Amino acid sequence: MFAKIVALVIGIGVLACGVLVQRQQRYELARDISRAHWRMLEQERTLWTLRAEIARRTRPEEVRAAVDRLDRRWRAIPYRLEEGRSSDAEALAPVELGG
Repeated sequence: MFAKIVALVIGIGVLACGVLVQRQQRYELARDISRAHWRMLEQERTLWTLRAEIARRTRPEEVRAAVDRLDRRWRAIPYRLEEGRSSDAEALAPVELGG
């Protein structure tokens, strides 16, 4: 009888330890998910900051100033926004980008 009670107590102890391990793993996983989410938010903030800086620096007057500083002759790409002109030989001709 004593051996059965000891075996029962040991079995319950093992089950309790298993439950504690599972709970600890769940807490660690929740912490890791939270940290990953925080890092993702920080990267998104950085991305939006960089996008705003790119948008600020690529205003037409800024682009013109940068091109003027290069001291090269630049031409616009013809028909770059028109889809109907893509079959024309003129639109398919190579475009000089500078120099």
